[in-house]
Amino acid sequence: MELNEIFARYSKMMTFERLFVRDIAISGLRFINFLLSFIFSSISINFIVAYIINFNPEDILHDVISSTIVLTVIVTLVIGGLIVDFFKDRVKLLIISAGSVVFGMIFVFLDNPFSIIGFILITFFTGIFLIDLITIIIHESNILNRGRLLGYFFFLSFITSHVFVSLTYEFILIILILEILLTFSLIWIFKNYSYKETRERLKTEKKFIEIVSGSLHISGYMIAIFALALVLGNSFPIEYGFNVITPIFIIFFISSFLIIGVLLDNLGRKWTFAAGILFISSIILFSGVINNEGIFASIFFGISIPISFMIIFTFSGDFSTERNTIRFRGRMTCTFLLIFFVGFVVGILFNFLLTQTYIKNPVFFYWIPALLNGLSPFILIVILVWIIPLPEILTAKEADWKYTLRNLYAFNNAVCLFTQKFTSESGTPNLPNEDLITGGFSGILSLISEITNEEKHLRIIDKEGVKIYFAYGKYVIIALVSTKNLPILSKKLEFFTKAFEKKYEQELILFKGKINPFEDATELITKYFK
Repeated sequence: MELNEIFARYSKMMTFERLFVRDIAISGLRFINFLLSFIFSSISINFIVAYIINFNPEDILHDVISSTIVLTVIVTLVIGGLIVDFFKDRVKLLIISAGSVVFGMIFVFLDNPFSIIGFILITFFTGIFLIDLITIIIHESNILNRGRLLGYFFFLSFITSHVFVSLTYEFILIILILEILLTFSLIWIFKNYSYKETRERLKTEKKFIEIVSGSLHISGYMIAIFALALVLGNSFPIEYGFNVITPIFIIFFISSFLIIGVLLDNLGRKWTFAAGILFISSIILFSGVINNEGIFASIFFGISIPISFMIIFTFSGDFSTERNTIRFRGRMTCTFLLIFFVGFVVGILFNFLLTQTYIKNPVFFYWIPALLNGLSPFILIVILVWIIPLPEILTAKEADWKYTLRNLYAFNNAVCLFTQKFTSESGTPNLPNEDLITGGFSGILSLISEITNEEKHLRIIDKEGVKIYFAYGKYVIIALVSTKNLPILSKKLEFFTKAFEKKYEQELILFKGKINPFEDATELITKYFK
């Protein structure tokens, strides 16, 4: 192979890594754990959607199952966030929800009213399961990888669930058996995983309403999402049902999750939202070229639905990672979903009422079809103009994290085991010997523990333009010096500390003063901080 071909291939590999793999620090086993959870929820969603897509507002008093599902969705979005936030042990709630979904499927086999109770259980606890799962993913991810992780999980889970549901079409018993197996799998694999919120992390000085109403970027993006839902509702083809061409819809639907996830982390939140709006507008503007309503609906909804839900889950996750909002992760996610659902229903009813008005008196209301056709592009333009002035969601600041790093110290009982400087010699002032620095850190931490008489650890020291982060292991303390207070750095330091202790576990247990074994920790620096 020639040299230029080697460089070309290496360049492509680096581009692939930068776009798809960068900043994703999650073990393969944990990834599989979460993927199985998403597969469980996507199979349940497929089960529910089979009834919802045929729902017609005219039949709300006649189609008991469809209307019950719609009402249960509303109830879930209203109280689901409160339930999820109430449970400190999120994994336990996940298992309870999965078991309740299985019981609901068993009830579906029975006659009314038990079958109706079954659909209520499936709908309600699938919603709780998904909201709870999203909060766990928010906890495990960060601002730099959240979009891609969600995109990967939705992409792979919907592929898997669609293949399975297609093969077992009309065989509900097989779906029930699979959900039971997945539930027992979740119970087994989550034995080694725990996510329990602590009272310290959930402390907040503000109420949820104050946070939402007092934040321009949160309320601003909620309004934009409501307007986008209006467009989707106004375009929903209720007069002939949701008659999409399944292969076309599935291809666009599944692939859009992957594409949007990659764009959210690489292009930025706001600009991905804007690009999505432009793309949806283009589909509507060129709809005249597509004479087939089924093809248009397949492309339009196959792209717009993933864009909407990826925006909702990613934005709600970003808004619930700050100190005052961690307590409201479930409510933040549910609020975004509820706003979207209300906007979608309002759009459907608006289109339905105007269409019926036109049918009854087409001569007098001749202008209604033109209004309905032009309304969606107009709203999309308004959304685009609306979101441009809104602030970007932390991404610009967080993406430059590596330029804020100064020094890292790993120490044990004041002895410096490893140190790493991230800046050039000319760019930093002369610092004392690393053993003096780590000895000072050790003394400060011990003194603060004695004064406060508390077991909780000091996490950060904020001194004007210098921030010192601390992460604690069983045998080592890691200190990271930076110029900015960024949540992503706390996450990275936590991952680095765990990896450091795992790699040097025996050396740390038997430590007698030799620091030579820790010199190759630069490999971990490259993995987590380069």
